[in-house]
Amino acid sequence: MKKYALLLCLTLTGCTGGKTILPVTAADIQDRSLILGAQQAVQRGQYQEAEQLLSKYVYRTDNGDLKIQFWGLNGESRKIAIDTVISLLWETGRDQTLAQFAKEYLSGDEYKVTMCRLSERQAHYPDAYACWNNLGHEDRAERTIRTEAALRILGTE
Repeated sequence: MKKYALLLCLTLTGCTGGKTILPVTAADIQDRSLILGAQQAVQRGQYQEAEQLLSKYVYRTDNGDLKIQFWGLNGESRKIAIDTVISLLWETGRDQTLAQFAKEYLSGDEYKVTMCRLSERQAHYPDAYACWNNLGHEDRAERTIRTEAALRILGTE
């Protein structure tokens, strides 16, 4: 039985692990087109258009968390959709939703950098300094301290 399961797995995924032998469907192409369109809309600053294009793939749970649909998206389209949603949330200043979404869908340095940037944008400079320092970004950490000092001197902090 294990041999058949392994054979089936190799047949569907191939030996490379990255590509499948399953054909790309018209739905895959349409999904990718819509997601790339949303990505371009974010880059142009047309956030409502981006939200409309992403609405097929993104939803809110009953408790308000933002999620990407699990079924119906191939792996690469899903990655692009996640990156596009992250960019959209960042550009529109929805920091709380961004933190929740990043925790759910990002990992490793991607997640840590996003959280450092959020701390910095929210003027939590000691947290941002520690965050950048922990990642080994000494220049960025020092810049947050200089920013905080400049804001205090100018009296805006």
